[in-house]
Amino acid sequence: MESRLCIGTDEAGYGPNLGPLIIVGTAWELEADLHCRDLRRQLQDVVTDRTAERHRRLLVADSKTVYSAGDSLESLELAVLAFLRAIRSTPASLTDLGVLLAGSQFAGEFAAEPWNAPAETPALPRDCLAEVIAEWSDLLLQAMHGSGVRFCGMAAEIIFPERFNKLVDQHGSKGALLSEATMRLVRGLSDQFPAGRYEVVCDRHGGRSRYDELIAAAFDDQFVFRVEETSHSSRYRMSNMEFCFRTKAEELLPVALASMTAKYLRELLMDHFNDWWAEQVPGLKPTRGYPVDARRFREDVEQQRTALGIPEHVFWRQR
Repeated sequence: MESRLCIGTDEAGYGPNLGPLIIVGTAWELEADLHCRDLRRQLQDVVTDRTAERHRRLLVADSKTVYSAGDSLESLELAVLAFLRAIRSTPASLTDLGVLLAGSQFAGEFAAEPWNAPAETPALPRDCLAEVIAEWSDLLLQAMHGSGVRFCGMAAEIIFPERFNKLVDQHGSKGALLSEATMRLVRGLSDQFPAGRYEVVCDRHGGRSRYDELIAAAFDDQFVFRVEETSHSSRYRMSNMEFCFRTKAEELLPVALASMTAKYLRELLMDHFNDWWAEQVPGLKPTRGYPVDARRFREDVEQQRTALGIPEHVFWRQR
């Protein structure tokens, strides 16, 4: 029977001035008569998007529902690492996770940042017990067996400030950068996991409502048929692929897991960033990188950053 590959994408770090922009895509193989919207029903015995049920089922929802700044990373980490273990991926450190999701480009750009090299990165899991992750991973595998659903894997675009600034200059806006990087991720996953049909669901990119030219550019200028463009949903068809850019896309499991993975990875990276700067400037208050507090942080470290010879474009995102 012809299979369907469902790809869901989301980002973390679009708004901040500090730290990376991270875009994640997750890929799922479904039986041909199933769609992306069916995934939660197929896995409902193990997975939930309701926080009240998080103690008896695995919580996979919009990262804003799962995590608040200052919380333990346990809920994010549990789901992300359980799904990765289900495809026999067990990253032992932050560096391992970055390379697993974003490859050699991550390794090179991460090492180039002064606060990362040559420091050892935190071990994983950080806030969960490995045996608890293993238990949930086994339950996921059992739930997927015979359900017509298989989790294939995930990938990420991890764009640190130096490359972020270059790409914004190249594309003219960070919105264009986000859209182009998302489609590059989708193209990579669709090439990696061949299928008879493809369904791509992405969280809406800000105020953008038209995506057909963006899709065509990522897929060798194939003809893209416009199905719908409204304030809530933009849908397209191209050959054997369907694309949907919608609001509240995290209601769908592939997008929710992408959202959680992007947030988990960014929080780990920001903690690592804050730990290094705290060693350079005793008493420094940490930051998550969002505009108002980022400006406070930049002022607090400015003297030391200049003394260390760290260029501002490596440290600070211009948009």
